[in-house]
This record gives sequence, structure tokens and C-alpha cells, in this order.
Amino acid sequence: MVSQEDDGTSQGPPSSRLVVPAYFHPSLHPGDWEWLASHASAVSLVVLNVFNGPGNAPEAPFKDVVERLREAGVRVVGYVDTNYGDRPAGQVMTELGRYQDWYDVSGVCLDRVAADPGKLAYYGAMSARVRKMGADVVFFNHGVYPDEGYAKHADLLGTFEGPWSAYRKMDVPRWAVAHWPDKKFYHVVHSVPPEHLGEAVQLASRRHAAYFYVTERSGGNPYDRLPADCRS
Repeated sequence: MVSQEDDGTSQGPPSSRLVVPAYFHPSLHPGDWEWLASHASAVSLVVLNVFNGPGNAPEAPFKDVVERLREAGVRVVGYVDTNYGDRPAGQVMTELGRYQDWYDVSGVCLDRVAADPGKLAYYGAMSARVRKMGADVVFFNHGVYPDEGYAKHADLLGTFEGPWSAYRKMDVPRWAVAHWPDKKFYHVVHSVPPEHLGEAVQLASRRHAAYFYVTERSGGNPYDRLPADCRS
């Protein structure tokens, strides 16, 4: 992960536009969480994922690190899987409620969000319901560019998630650039060769994505640690 300081020469997005999928346990990797808190100015949002959701009971280590992030001024949202619109909405609301009760999150990251227009009604209604529950941030993670109709229901759209090899070939649909600001879009790029991390950040900016996360990590969960340059 590379953050670009605005020194007048960088063409990348400001360093405060990192959105970090923090899918690692504080007891196993306390230094990674400490990095997030101590670099609060470089982090716009942290996605909290306890156990593919909030789990069945609050965990003290997560409560401690979330409080530390909140004190540092970093917003935290809770991860909830929607299974592309096939999960009952009540289950999604229950999990968000647990995040709010146990960790006092600022909003929700709805993952595995459908991209086709056939699910717009489901996600439009869900967005309205979670906002009524007090979610200040509604983040849809599609992993691809969805039908444009989704953009009006979410504050942030995750429109790319994949390896560097695929990101280099990705095309941005015309509607994204023509109709919405870059702050609507977020790209996650993993399996990036270390020598190309900076290039990946620059590419996200050129592709109209203000928010980003790039890492050299790969495998089934490339978000199980922060990138190596954050831990060096």
C-alpha cells in the first residue's frame, strides 16, 4: 500500500483516501492495528471484519482497537455479507445491529453486492433501512462496475477487486466518469509486485477512483495483514 503525500508533484490521490479491509485479529497482529491508529491522517475508512461478520459475541480485543481508531479520528464500518442479494435482509440488519451495539461503528460495508439491475430494489431498500438504523456510511462492495442505478443508494462503490494482472487491463465505464465524482469509487488491487505499488495507486487516480487499497499480498485472503511497507 502506498500513500501519496500532496507535495505539488504527485499525480496520485491524497493520502487520506486509503480504505483498509482490516481482516486480521488484533491479538495476532497488534502492530497492524497500531499502524492504522498512528497513521490516522492516511486512512479514510477501516472495514472491520470479526468473523465474516460481527461473530456471535463481542470480542474485547476488537473493541479496544476500534476505540483506539475512533479516538484517532478514523471511521470504522462493519463488514456484512449480502450474498449478491440472496441473503434475507433481516439477517443483514441483525449483523449491523451487533456491530453498532458491540463496536459502535459508523456504518456498514455490504459485501458481495449484486451488479445487475434486477437486485436494485433489494439494495435500495436495504440502504434506506441501514441509514434509519444510524449508518452514516453505506458502502457497497461489488468488486466490478455495477449498473449505474446502484450509485444513488451508496456513499461508496467498490468497483474493482482483484489482482494486478487484471487491474492493468480494466476499463472504466463511461457513466462513472461522466455522471459521478471520483469520491464515489474505490478500487482494491492485490498481488501487486512491490515495484508496481506506486504505479497501482497512480492508476487508480487516473481511473477516477479516489479511494484505494493496494497490496502485494495474495492468496485466499490477501487482507489478513497490512502490506509489508506498512510493517517495515
